[in-house]
Amino acid sequence: MPNSPPYNMNGGGGMGGGQNWGQAYSTNDNTSAPTMSVFHAGDENQRLGAPSDTHSPPMHPSGNTMQGSPGTGGPGNGGFFGWMKKGEPEKHQILDDGTTPTGDEKPKHESVEEVNITFKRRIWEGITWFLTWWIPTPLLTSLGKMKRPDVRMAWREKVAICIIILFLWLLLLFIIVGLGFALCPPVKVWGNMEVQGYSTQDKAWVYLRGSVYDITSFIKMNHGGSKYPTGWSQMRDYVGKDVNQTFPIPIRVACPGLGEVNDDKNYDNFFTVSEDDKDPTLALAHSKRGGIRSTETDDPFFYPKTALPKLKLFRKGDLVWEKKYVDHMHKKVGKYWRIINDSVYNFDDYFSTINRADYYKDNKQFNFLSSTITDLLNDGGGYDTDITELWTASHLRLSNAEFNRVNNCINNAFYVGKVDKRHSVKCLFANYMLLAFACVLMFVILSKFLAAMQFGTKKRPLPPMKHVLCQVPCYTENEDSLEITLSSLAALDYNDKSKLIFVICDGNIVGHGNDRPTPRIVLDILGVDPEYDPPARDYLAIAEGSRRHNRAKVYSGLYEYEGHVVPYMVVAKVGTPEETSRAGNRGKRDSQIILMQFLNKVHFDLPMTPLELEMYHQMKHIIGIPPDAFEYILQIDADTHVMEDSLTRLVSACTSDSRIAGICGETMLGNENRSFTTMIQVYEYFISHHMAKAFESLFGSVTCLPGCFCMYRIRTKQGKPLLISNPVVEGYSELHVDTLHKKNLLSLGEDRYLTTLMMKHFPTSKYKFIRDAKCQTIAPEKWSILLSQRRRWINSTIHNLVELLYLPDMCGFCCFSMRFVVFIDLFSTLTMPTTLIYFAILIYLTVADITSFSYISLILIGAIYGLQAVIFILRREWQHIGWMIIYLLAYPLWSFVLPIYSFWHFDDFSWGNTRVVVGEGKRKLLISDDRAFDPNSIPQRRWTEYEQELVMYGLLNAPPPNMNENASHDERMSASSHLSRPMSTIPPNQMMGVPGSASATPVPMPMDPRLSAAMGSSMGFNQPMMPTPNYDPRLSRAMGVTDGIPPMTPQGSMPPQIYGQPGIPPVGYSMPPSTSSMYIPPTVSTPIPYNSNLQGGGTPGMMQSGLLPNDEELTEAIRVILNNSDLQTITKKKVREQLSAQYGVDLTHRKEFIGDAIELILNGQL
Repeated sequence: MPNSPPYNMNGGGGMGGGQNWGQAYSTNDNTSAPTMSVFHAGDENQRLGAPSDTHSPPMHPSGNTMQGSPGTGGPGNGGFFGWMKKGEPEKHQILDDGTTPTGDEKPKHESVEEVNITFKRRIWEGITWFLTWWIPTPLLTSLGKMKRPDVRMAWREKVAICIIILFLWLLLLFIIVGLGFALCPPVKVWGNMEVQGYSTQDKAWVYLRGSVYDITSFIKMNHGGSKYPTGWSQMRDYVGKDVNQTFPIPIRVACPGLGEVNDDKNYDNFFTVSEDDKDPTLALAHSKRGGIRSTETDDPFFYPKTALPKLKLFRKGDLVWEKKYVDHMHKKVGKYWRIINDSVYNFDDYFSTINRADYYKDNKQFNFLSSTITDLLNDGGGYDTDITELWTASHLRLSNAEFNRVNNCINNAFYVGKVDKRHSVKCLFANYMLLAFACVLMFVILSKFLAAMQFGTKKRPLPPMKHVLCQVPCYTENEDSLEITLSSLAALDYNDKSKLIFVICDGNIVGHGNDRPTPRIVLDILGVDPEYDPPARDYLAIAEGSRRHNRAKVYSGLYEYEGHVVPYMVVAKVGTPEETSRAGNRGKRDSQIILMQFLNKVHFDLPMTPLELEMYHQMKHIIGIPPDAFEYILQIDADTHVMEDSLTRLVSACTSDSRIAGICGETMLGNENRSFTTMIQVYEYFISHHMAKAFESLFGSVTCLPGCFCMYRIRTKQGKPLLISNPVVEGYSELHVDTLHKKNLLSLGEDRYLTTLMMKHFPTSKYKFIRDAKCQTIAPEKWSILLSQRRRWINSTIHNLVELLYLPDMCGFCCFSMRFVVFIDLFSTLTMPTTLIYFAILIYLTVADITSFSYISLILIGAIYGLQAVIFILRREWQHIGWMIIYLLAYPLWSFVLPIYSFWHFDDFSWGNTRVVVGEGKRKLLISDDRAFDPNSIPQRRWTEYEQELVMYGLLNAPPPNMNENASHDERMSASSHLSRPMSTIPPNQMMGVPGSASATPVPMPMDPRLSAAMGSSMGFNQPMMPTPNYDPRLSRAMGVTDGIPPMTPQGSMPPQIYGQPGIPPVGYSMPPSTSSMYIPPTVSTPIPYNSNLQGGGTPGMMQSGLLPNDEELTEAIRVILNNSDLQTITKKKVREQLSAQYGVDLTHRKEFIGDAIELILNGQL
């Protein structure tokens, strides 16, 4: 085939027409290549020589595949297949972030799928109906406008969950507040020591005959007359004391009917106050012989008739005595203190009176109690202080009338209060239980505190030589955010050759405030020619029905930024021609699965879709890094700014601990001062990382690696797949998101669910947090956006924590396990609003002075925020104390408004066109579509077969064609207009046999425009020859090739030196008779596969060049291998084998040099 003008697309950096990207690192200033050229590979995925099938897209008259009508993301408009350039009039639908508009078209096709209902699902549905049976279905249908049964079921599930949450609130509040009231009802009681505390002019209390009185206002009244002034100076000696002796009661009044007390006609007999109870400061008494004389006090019934009714106005409650004090007075001191039916009696005055002289002892006017009772009371400390049982027994020896008179007497004359039960086990049980919970929580909080106590910054490690995919899914972000993200990735302090920026644009959508679709913005930032339009490739998306069919375009090249030259790949999802709304949009999870499933198929050598084949081709042969070389995926959002040393720190941590499967760093706010809404989030972001994630990291079980900034290990050192393992990919690729639980897991919290899946299938691996790896993200600046974001986060957190509780293998045991921590997190998330309710209850109880309450909860809350403040102080991060104050001011929003809003919006989703019908143990999914779609219609084949086909036609390094017929016709575009042709024009007999098959049975496969051009007229085309691309000299020099290696030779022949090896034909390749005559079997051997574990230096292009390295290159490569290897296990032979794989040649003849170099390096002499 004769050479033709080049058709590389000029961009912002430089790559030639199809060489490995490793060649781009030449620093020769004589290159005449543009600063950047983007090379892409694409085909229309038409079967070779087969007629067009019904699922193929319509063809543009020019031969280009139509991707949509004007303004909907397809190429029928010309230009950038409907993607606007700067200054063009807007033709796209503009969406606010997070909106999900739907079309008005009625579905034309309905498919049915059956899925089994799990046992857990049956149980949950039963619980849901049990809790919501009282809500009639017709009411939901008519008033709720819920016509579909699955929507009604989701609403019932939401109500059931809210009922359960409400029950948890009530349970928690009952335990904290109500349990104490139930076990020990609140009573207004005070001990004598407590009363003594109220002895001021503003708080003047006294106690009298078992009751407590507040006489503060009484003192201010004129109740003594002019003869007996009663101001504060006269009353100060009385407050806070027992004033029994100032209100003596005649014996006849207190104990009528007993003995001969009624013989005291003048009411002159009083009990003698014992010396121990007598207070000399209380000299005056309210009686006719006590010094205070008046008409009222001279009345023997002054106390019950006058004093007691007035004192009741000032009564506060009962006086109580601790039982151990009463025991002490009885047994140790020898006093006559007794307990009868929980009432405390002091019989000292009785025995003090009768023991004064024999006169009193023999006089029944004073010694009026029966001997049975006096013997019981005068036991010398032999009996128990509580004589309730003995007192009841004594009742049997007295008549009912006399027993009642005795009870009346002791209550009037000797009653001093009640037993204090406030400190009994029953009353303290609730406090003990709260204290136990508090101790456990304090242990967790203390552990979090210690986990956060990491001072200083670790020394920046040397950048390891590990290949990393930097995945950036984007949707409707603005240009500034996208540019900041891509620039920060390019500027990372990490080897440019070892990272690949992988951007997935989720649909051809114009975001709010943007003037172009998101893919166009990304490509403009990367420097892609706006007139370049590669073919769209089919793939199977994560969706249902016909939406499973999606198409995407692949772009790759070099992104130059501030001295960094970094390879990139952009996958732009453009949708099918039938899509009129959000063309190509399938969600963030689909964007992540594109890369995960691709790497899964690479690892297991599985058949790939056309999109995956194109991604493989551009990675390996355009960029120059085989997909299996990548060991890590860095996941960031399109509004994240990654600090320059973050990737190095993340990879170094994983390199030092091979058990780490996932890791994240600290996410900070980049717009903290923009509004009050952002200010209240600063503290929450900081503490969620430095306490929550740092604590979980102690267990190696960070439950949420945030999608805005985290990294996963693709496979272990032993080659065992992790992130790309079948269980993880299959679980994350769930198509039928048809229940409330799945919606919250996969539609709201896909990032957290990915972590859950990793922990589920790889429980022995570690999921860590390191504080030195940092990034900045943009937080919501408006309350409405924050409300929407936190609704997603809270609801997905709840459902993911439920999933984590079922994981069988979680480290620790009992209360010291990660499972317990997950349970605490789940319970605290569900019961968050009760914190504010509890505060309101405490305020009410305090203001209303209903009862005293436990301060344990307040102490716990104080400890939580106090320890956090200590962290800030010890780290000298004073600003966070201010942020904490702002956070606390907004605490009602965090703890009450946001959770309640989130709980009630559990079912706030777009349900799409899938209806669910339950019957006979299975769920029937009725998927309504605008058309029928068979997933098997998307052709798939293994990469090795596809690669051999490209090799056979000399297209291994060929760039993709330009499908834009309106592009400027210059040397770059000379071959663009004839690179594809409708499959219907290919004669049916012109089909390629499947490589490796036992026979040459024709199997239709998609036609690559490059192949159709390479085969020329022999395949039924009268078209010009395929041009030989122009190679960037930087690539050639980087590979060590002087003039470059042209990817094409004349039609039908194999390039003889593609891998720098003698040639042999591809293994198992058979040709149909119509084309076999043009195929001359060359003699190239199968290329040496790239070693994915290689740690050597040099560029990827050098890895496959097969050229012999010089001594300096070998020495440097050996040094790199030793720096990244375990010196306890590495051997000279292993080093030599890695070098041989790295350079693609056998280095046995350099064995002696390699061995000497290893020894010199290890001895520090080289």
